[in-house]
Amino acid sequence: MHWWNRLNRIYPKLLVSFIIIVAPMYYLSLKMNEYGEKNVRKKTEHSISSRVNFYIRLLENDFTRYIAMQEEYVNDRTLRKLIYTEPIMSEVERYEVIDEIHNQLSRTVHTSPYIRGAGIYLPSTNKWISDSEAAIYADIPKEQYNAMKSIKDRFENPFVYWQNRLFLSFVYTKMVPVDHREPIFVVGVELDLPQLKRVLDSFTIGGSGGSMIIDPYGNWAISGDTSKVSWPEIKEAIGGIPPDTDEFLKEFRIGGETYWISAQKSRSLGITLLSYMPETEIIGSLSLYRVWYWVLSSLSLLLVALFAYWIYLQIHKPMRSLLRAFHKLEHGNWRVALAPKRQDEFGYLFIQFNTMVVKINELIQEVYEQQYRTNLSELRQLQSQINPHFLYNSFFILYRMAKDEENESIARFTSYLGRYFQFITRSHKNTVRLAEEVDFSRAYVEIQSFRFEERIAVRFEELPVAYADLEVPKLILQPLIENAYQHGLRDTIEGGLLEVRFEVCGDSLVIAVEDNGETISADNYDELSRKLQTTGWVDGETTGLVNVHRRMRLEFGDHGWVTFLRIPGGGNRVLLHIPINANTVSYVSDESARSEKATS
Repeated sequence: MHWWNRLNRIYPKLLVSFIIIVAPMYYLSLKMNEYGEKNVRKKTEHSISSRVNFYIRLLENDFTRYIAMQEEYVNDRTLRKLIYTEPIMSEVERYEVIDEIHNQLSRTVHTSPYIRGAGIYLPSTNKWISDSEAAIYADIPKEQYNAMKSIKDRFENPFVYWQNRLFLSFVYTKMVPVDHREPIFVVGVELDLPQLKRVLDSFTIGGSGGSMIIDPYGNWAISGDTSKVSWPEIKEAIGGIPPDTDEFLKEFRIGGETYWISAQKSRSLGITLLSYMPETEIIGSLSLYRVWYWVLSSLSLLLVALFAYWIYLQIHKPMRSLLRAFHKLEHGNWRVALAPKRQDEFGYLFIQFNTMVVKINELIQEVYEQQYRTNLSELRQLQSQINPHFLYNSFFILYRMAKDEENESIARFTSYLGRYFQFITRSHKNTVRLAEEVDFSRAYVEIQSFRFEERIAVRFEELPVAYADLEVPKLILQPLIENAYQHGLRDTIEGGLLEVRFEVCGDSLVIAVEDNGETISADNYDELSRKLQTTGWVDGETTGLVNVHRRMRLEFGDHGWVTFLRIPGGGNRVLLHIPINANTVSYVSDESARSEKATS
């Protein structure tokens, strides 16, 4: 059911809603695009067919004119004279007649760019007359003549393709020819294939397409020089040209590419003009539009998802921030606040939430203050407590010196004891000048030096004068020194060292109390670190370090604290952080500090 719970969230619902709204418009757009594509394809097909039809009409006009010139020789008096009176002509008359026919053929060749040569075959004399100066009146080339007279019906197909040459043949007989009857004459016109191929290249639709002329039986085909597809390939792809079809438009694939083929048949010439072109060049823009359409569709779906996600963020993100703030309140974090940067309903909710937190803090503060007053008396009592062992040891040392009549040492010792008891019994103030706290701690060290004189050496630096007037809680340095004597240096027989140093670190004055005694165990170190990191005043037994740390937090908030470190190779270091800035010395507005005050 985990996936079902995920679907029930806000974002999937928003996304599905937007898709449902957009889907009808998208479907309508898809249908309009399909309709437009079909309409463009239909008009493109009509345009291609019209162009091919226009080209075939151009060829018909030219070739029909050539056929008409051939048919004019039926009534040509010069040719008839040569055919019927040639045996009785003189040499001069025969030459004049042949020369005149030769000139007519030459004019025919020179008047058209598609004609390469022309000739008249005279079977009765076994001669032929051509436009060529080399063969004005020569014997008939039998193979060429047989090819010229082989056409079955000049009205259906006057073309003869022989030895890679294309001819227009006109066979004249008075009656329907039979197998054993020779025609009276045959007029053959050879077409200029290079020129015809150039013309076919000009008919090409598209830069990669081509055009070709095909005979009715598909036996031969003439294509342009730039044609990339041969007639056998097309014939295999489309299965040949239907005999009863004058025009058609098909698609076929050759070499992995799709082509469009358009063919128009000429009834008067019997040939078919076929043009083909790659589909990408004809409707390439449509394919591009189709690709862009799907890109646009994908982009639209992405934008819908992003827009839905944006709306989701507008609702879910501030709601999540509000829920997280409530969770923090549940776990006792009373400093939580929401930034009311928004100008909408959530901004109003954030402001009201912050107002609610302030009100709760005010109510809690009242309880804090009541608890503070109660615990403050306990704190003062704690500050004024005197360690009975310290008192016993002090009097024992005094007794020993008196017995040994060390009057000068007794005077100094009692002076230190006086300063010590004067400071510790003065309970009307919670804070003192740092110079007084240091002087009291120095007196405590001097007292302990009488006891550990031969075991522990002391290096106590002078307090920098600039920081002598800093106000600090009472009894914050002496417990740290006492901790070093009682724990770090307790079992030291000789060579013990206690150092007290003063260092400025940023906005804090750091008092370092360091000993070279026994390093605290890992378990005790972890336990002490946990207590130093715990916020609030927790009931239970605490050490002097923890006591000082909590009172520093109580007075200075996050700007005052105690750090305990283990020295590699042996020894311990305690760092007391005191804020220097006068604005932070009296800092008590921090929420965590107020919490500790109230629970202290």
